[in-house]
Amino acid sequence: MAASDQGFQDFVLLLPAALRDRAEEMASRESLSLNLFILMAIAEKLQRTQLRHCLEDSDRDELRGVRDSFSNLLIH
Repeated sequence: MAASDQGFQDFVLLLPAALRDRAEEMASRESLSLNLFILMAIAEKLQRTQLRHCLEDSDRDELRGVRDSFSNLLIH
């Protein structure tokens, strides 16, 4: 099955040579292709970022609830 049949698209990524060398070394240690290593790194970063945003939203909602509860105590 061709990559385009799976929803993949070619993407040119310019990396500093030192970063590419380190990524290739780590990919090799993990028995992964450089492409798969970079794909997994991007997926992990997206997952961490999304989780951080969810936690920040949850914290804001929690603080808003505490503030509202405190305000209700002062009013009554």
